[in-house]
Amino acid sequence: MKLIFYVAAIFSAVMVVSFLLKGNAAYSPKHWMITLPATRGKLLDVNDRLCAVDEAFYVAYLDVNYLKQRYIDSIDAQLSLLVKNFNLPYSPAELLNGKTRFIRLDESRDREAIVNKIPTSLLPFISIEIQTRRRQISDYALDKIVGRVIDGHGTGGVEEKLDKILKKRKDGKLLLKYHGFVSLSPNIEQIIEPEDGSDVKLSIDIDIQKICYEEIQKAVLENNAIAGGVVVMETNTGKIRAMVTTRDWNDAVLGYFEPGSAIKPVIYSIAIENNIVGPDDVFECNGSVKPVEDLDIVVKDLEAHGQVDVQKALAVSCNTATILIAKKIKEKMGEYGYYSWLRRFGLGEKTGVEIAGEIDGVLRRPEQWSKIDFAMISIGHGIGTPPLQFLAAFNVIANRGEYVYPTLLEEKIPETRRIVSEKTSSLVCQMLRKVVEEGTGIKAQVPGVNVAGKTGTAQKIAAGEGKYFSIFAGFYPYENPKYTILVYIDEPSNERYLASEVAAPVFASIVRKIIDLSRERWISFPKGIMPNLKGLSLRDALIIMNELGVKNVRFNGTGLVADQYPEAGSSDLREVVLILEEP
Repeated sequence: MKLIFYVAAIFSAVMVVSFLLKGNAAYSPKHWMITLPATRGKLLDVNDRLCAVDEAFYVAYLDVNYLKQRYIDSIDAQLSLLVKNFNLPYSPAELLNGKTRFIRLDESRDREAIVNKIPTSLLPFISIEIQTRRRQISDYALDKIVGRVIDGHGTGGVEEKLDKILKKRKDGKLLLKYHGFVSLSPNIEQIIEPEDGSDVKLSIDIDIQKICYEEIQKAVLENNAIAGGVVVMETNTGKIRAMVTTRDWNDAVLGYFEPGSAIKPVIYSIAIENNIVGPDDVFECNGSVKPVEDLDIVVKDLEAHGQVDVQKALAVSCNTATILIAKKIKEKMGEYGYYSWLRRFGLGEKTGVEIAGEIDGVLRRPEQWSKIDFAMISIGHGIGTPPLQFLAAFNVIANRGEYVYPTLLEEKIPETRRIVSEKTSSLVCQMLRKVVEEGTGIKAQVPGVNVAGKTGTAQKIAAGEGKYFSIFAGFYPYENPKYTILVYIDEPSNERYLASEVAAPVFASIVRKIIDLSRERWISFPKGIMPNLKGLSLRDALIIMNELGVKNVRFNGTGLVADQYPEAGSSDLREVVLILEEP
């Protein structure tokens, strides 16, 4: 593309110089310097589809001062035609008598469209420059991730956060030398290539982004809600495949919600990891609990659950049992110990994702807590978490007890830190499976795949009675999670507000469509040609091989496909060997 613009620039220079030299019997060689604008790096999705790109275009300027110096009466008619062709808000006389030196005539990606409107005799007075403009893809709320570029600088989103990487370095130069009418074809004396910004491949999958966008738009409309959002993250790597909001700004990192009961798996993980409770411990739920004896504050459940063990308590989202567990945590490790464990899960601090303006959320230090805050935090009140921050904390449980830092960069090596043991995360994962099998998350079920997750319904105290956030956080497949997904809907008001009724079905629909998308991609592989299986789970790789009719498949190791034989593109599918490695 750049070559086309360079050639066009040379051609434009030839046309102008031919007029400048015309009629000169004696001449000396002429030099002409053309600026070759550098471009900002492209933003691409995981499949190399454009999310943002600099587009080159032509801009025509009339040099009024030069025109005045060379003005002769015979060009009046040509000047009138120029004014008409470019629909200028001046008469020829106003144009010549004005104080403006340069007048912008027009712009176009088609140079000929501009040149054809310029009267021939006025060509020497008009320069046609190559300029660039940033074009962001705004479909499916991608613009909330990407941000904008103003005067060459990123503003908001990835554009601002990665501005130093993306920004153009230095314009190039093209030096031409002409020898009058002996040869109007110029010699290229020197080319200094422009130093462009670096391209960045995002982890976003536009197809998954589209699915999430359509589903959350539908959910917001059906539930008469004020807004909603979805974040899809690869469980093992933290790579964000979709980040959608219906708001005009990216509330996934710039806003926060109270997570409600969706935070309970974190509380249970802390208690189990520190041997404060075990999975078989039993609590009595009479439908309400008084967290602090000397305070007349009662926290209610939707119903009395009777005797519940820890697993059942999480499945039915029992507030009473959760608050009693939080009380045990406080008694054993104190408020500071409790607080420090919440921070270990990443709550109350930025994730470091590549979006400008990310906030910490709200997790007050213990010296700022009231007597009851330990209990309210355990059921997701008195704490404010940006959606992405919450998803990363929840993902610890899905990811075998390790926190993985969320990222929008496809080529970034995952950064992890252990938070709880695999044993603890496995126990809580089993509980989250029960949530979907027989608890509040039944409507998150997806035929043919085991999912796990947790509902959260948080009352918005400041917004008044009857205002809620409905949340579902979950992952699939349960046995070896590929994606961890958060769905959040702000103020559903169509007689339904519980996350079990509002958010859980949206999660299920998104999972179904992502699975369908994966199948479509598998089926689209050309028959008889080995596809690239690297990065896939063994399960996904075997399904693809089955679709291609490959019977002889051997594999070594565990985890994701790290290497394969034969290589992608081979037509020899008699035997396939897959080498697996843990990410």
